[in-house]
Amino acid sequence: MSPEDDLRTTLDQTKAALGRLLHGEAGPLLDLWSHADDVTVMGGFGSYEKGWDRVRQNTEFAASRFLGGTLGRVEEMAVGSSGDLAYAVWIERAEVRVERRDDPGSLVVRATHILRREGGEWKLIHRHGDPITQITARPPSSDASPSDHRACSFVCE
Repeated sequence: MSPEDDLRTTLDQTKAALGRLLHGEAGPLLDLWSHADDVTVMGGFGSYEKGWDRVRQNTEFAASRFLGGTLGRVEEMAVGSSGDLAYAVWIERAEVRVERRDDPGSLVVRATHILRREGGEWKLIHRHGDPITQITARPPSSDASPSDHRACSFVCE
């Protein structure tokens, strides 16, 4: 399989693992991470960590906050690779239940992933995911097509 095909497979596995995270399961996502000292995460609950052990703990904490949900559409905005590094920028949409909340709610997350080839496999070395909590109007001169920007801020509270 080509590195591009391997990257697509890893990104698809990442999406599936995020769906499992919404059910409190950190393992599938943790399996995709590099265990190197330089890995970093900037999580949706406001924390940031560096190093495999801290990233693992952060991911397990995030999983523990979710009480179920469904990962909906993931809008890929940009994906690319060069040599042994790759990136993916996307918008994740989900319906989730989180601890200390009675009702499920919508969650829209801006996410950036950076990956590195290690031992012939793509591994996550960085994830930055934060909920879209405020919508800013487009400038009137924008040629960009409108897209669904609805969001909910309940996860960060």
